Amino acid sequence: MDNNELDEILENLGNLVESANKKPSQQEKQKVLDQIDGYLKQYPENTDILMWKALYYEAIGDYNNAAHAYRYILTIAPNNVLAQDGLKNCEETKNLMENILARHTVPKIDYYAPQPLEKVPAGLLVTLKIIILAVAIYFCCPALIFSFNDSRILNIKDTSGFQTIKVNPLSEYDYLTKQQIYDIRKNHVKNSLFASKNYEPDNSVFGSIVDNKPWWGTKRCAELNYTGDYHERIEGPSKVSAQMNNPDALVGLSLPFLPWDQGYNKDFCTGEYGKFLPVSLQYSKKDNLIIAGYELTRKFLKFRDNVNGKMTRYPIQLSGLNARDFGYNYVYIYDKNNIKMLSEHNNITEDVNRFTDYIHLGGSCHYKDGCNNISPMQYDKIITVTNLPAEINLKLWKKKPANPYMKADMYYRIIFDTK
Repeated sequence: MDNNELDEILENLGNLVESANKKPSQQEKQKVLDQIDGYLKQYPENTDILMWKALYYEAIGDYNNAAHAYRYILTIAPNNVLAQDGLKNCEETKNLMENILARHTVPKIDYYAPQPLEKVPAGLLVTLKIIILAVAIYFCCPALIFSFNDSRILNIKDTSGFQTIKVNPLSEYDYLTKQQIYDIRKNHVKNSLFASKNYEPDNSVFGSIVDNKPWWGTKRCAELNYTGDYHERIEGPSKVSAQMNNPDALVGLSLPFLPWDQGYNKDFCTGEYGKFLPVSLQYSKKDNLIIAGYELTRKFLKFRDNVNGKMTRYPIQLSGLNARDFGYNYVYIYDKNNIKMLSEHNNITEDVNRFTDYIHLGGSCHYKDGCNNISPMQYDKIITVTNLPAEINLKLWKKKPANPYMKADMYYRIIFDTK
């Protein structure tokens, strides 16, 4: 059996474990366990398959067998962190439930009188205990059950088998009609991963575009002591075209605050990287993973801006225009490296949040009659890069998941690096 078939087995096991949330019958549970044991006959000491078996036992509330499976994994791979955590969790949950039962024990019992529980079938008592334990683990430690696939995606570093996606350049949208903009968008979507026969731009995202108006250009810095009409802010390619011309870049980047041109930051004010156009896009259909690469410079790490009275590295906002257009409304950062959130709390590393950005006519460009631009500010999705290389791993869903650990509809990785 080749690696692709093994990957399919592991993918199937992930789905089987998730299905445990639908309260399977005893017969359904046994069918799943038999299927897992069948895989183990082919791969007797495969720790990934064994891990799924342990997680399934946990999901159905059988903590004794889950602990046994974790212990077996540790005999094969003593340093397996997931197995160590899983075993610890099983033991802690057992102790937790024993303490709960002890606190609710009636102190005075007439042992010679018939006890109510004696009339309850033993099988029912076991089932009730399993249900209580399952609820406890679901709310106390959901990551142990659901996050195995996330770990697998994080460990994907070899992209040699990925599909390379063409990155389209920016273009100028100034004074085009809304229909002309829609036609440009449709043409790019037609050549994307998300092509569909009846595609129309989502009205909640693009419906507020106003005909024959200018668009924010790619000017990255504001001039000190400026007294003009701000026409420079609409010149050149339109800023938002970096996203609209590249629909496969589901989560785009934009600069929510315009820094001052102070000389020392010319590298950013005039550099190409300040346009935040991806330098690469790659896709794995098997893993539902898109990887977007961006280039920065070491100098970028030294630049600072005054944001709400506090000096900070240049903030970058994650934009969901493309994600929303294709129905991926919900986002969560499940791993990051050399990335800091601008807001320490209430950000998308703490919980699943909804993308809210869209395009409309606004006055932020200060040019007469306004410009088509992205709104609103989404502080929960603003990051700063603290070192290079840096990486953000996101999960995207079409419907809000029960918790952040649920398997994503699409995985999206952003990598920042130097040339």
